Amino acid sequence: MVFEPISAKGQKRIERLISWIKQFETPEDLLIEVDNITSNLRFGVDSDDFERSFDRLGKSLGFQADRPDKELREGPDNLWALKDDMYWLVECKNQVSAERTEINKDETGQMNNSCAWFTKRYAGAKSRNVMVIGTKTLGLAAGFNEEVTIMRSKKLELLVKNVKAFFGELKGVDLQDLSETKLQPGLERNGLTVDALTSQYSEKPAKK
Repeated sequence: MVFEPISAKGQKRIERLISWIKQFETPEDLLIEVDNITSNLRFGVDSDDFERSFDRLGKSLGFQADRPDKELREGPDNLWALKDDMYWLVECKNQVSAERTEINKDETGQMNNSCAWFTKRYAGAKSRNVMVIGTKTLGLAAGFNEEVTIMRSKKLELLVKNVKAFFGELKGVDLQDLSETKLQPGLERNGLTVDALTSQYSEKPAKK
């Protein structure tokens, strides 16, 4: 498959968000789709279902998104273009047992490979690197080459809660008459701005 980079340049995020919402005739139809997306964003579900839903989530929030590992057999599980030359690079380990206490060497190695892939494919761009996994503790042989933060279950649940709250505010709204002034305050209120996404839903890993 031919590599085609995604980009946040050109159309504004809010315009893409409005276009996505306008696919739905009623707020009820919109909320059914949001429930379909978020129902798989939890630990223990099939990894392909999780990654597909994470991709759909990015698009529902107005970002260009893709799944490099699925489509190219290389790179991260999920990649969102957040803004000019800034990306969210995500490795999903949602099927790792909740009883596991450490991130192992293979998992950090996979993230390191994904970061190296990004540096090669998106030369000059920056990424915020996140691993979705149930523990933030690095095993003795594990280590990241780049800055990586960890999204554990409670942070994932908070993200889902805030997404549902944002779209829930559109009940009773004419979906064909939306504007930036109507949607931007909701994104800010529900922690869905770029700055919030890259800071509020993950934490630094810990060493043993």
